[in-house]
Amino acid sequence: MKILLLKDVKGLGKRMDIKEVADGYARNFLIARKLAVRATEDHLSLKKQFEKEEEELDIAHAKEKQLLEKAELLFKVKASKEGAIFGSVTKDMIEKELHGKGLHGLVHLEKPLKKTGNHLVEVVLGKGIQATVTVILQPEE
Repeated sequence: MKILLLKDVKGLGKRMDIKEVADGYARNFLIARKLAVRATEDHLSLKKQFEKEEEELDIAHAKEKQLLEKAELLFKVKASKEGAIFGSVTKDMIEKELHGKGLHGLVHLEKPLKKTGNHLVEVVLGKGIQATVTVILQPEE
């Protein structure tokens, strides 16, 4: 029986894959657990719609990546003469600043920023797409 997977099934395939499986496996396991449906014309149009949405999402991620690569986030911080700041700039603070500029993504920061200067910070957009944003920590005057 030809089926269309609605969810990822380990050892069989990913969401929206079309697979040929045994009738009993399809009826008694996959369809019963709502992991798949029969691959009819209606369901194949669902797959095409899914692929179109995925393509649009990929285009949006690419545009977002370009905007992030150009972005510079400026933080005015209290710092010592040596450049060590009092406190730190965390990933939450960076994400908040990104959202304030209309940009989105999850900031990947191993530890908070504690020195003045320019820092390159990784931002994950999804589906393995990453961008690098420049964070500038400038001492208050």
